Amino acid sequence: MESSSMNNTVGKDDDLLVDTAEAEALKKRISSHPLYGLLVQTHIDCLKVGTIGDVDRIPRVRPNLSCQFPNPSSLSQPELDSFMEAYCFALSKLKEAMEEPQQETVAFINSMHLQLKELTRTHSKSTAEHSTSTTSSGERID
Repeated sequence: MESSSMNNTVGKDDDLLVDTAEAEALKKRISSHPLYGLLVQTHIDCLKVGTIGDVDRIPRVRPNLSCQFPNPSSLSQPELDSFMEAYCFALSKLKEAMEEPQQETVAFINSMHLQLKELTRTHSKSTAEHSTSTTSSGERID
């Protein structure tokens, strides 16, 4: 009974080693792909959109490729090319979708700032005019 349990453990360890080796091989293929740099930069650009303040505080990103990928030997180069292109495209669309409400918010804040500036300018002019106005007899009204 113990030997069958031990065989299962050895089998699982062998599977884990094979899975790890396959994952490492796939990581190498992805990281050596011509679009990998663009993929990482697009990912970082998405992170920058949501960041308020110091962009340098974004941690240096090393993409986590530990997701479940197909067997690297079954993933042909055209399929990998297609995957990388689609992923870059999806990230750029995500960035655009994240930027739109942010741009609308900035436009709203700028508009409110301009209106407040106008109100304070108008208020200060009317206050100044009111304090320097005189009566018909030449007396100053405060």
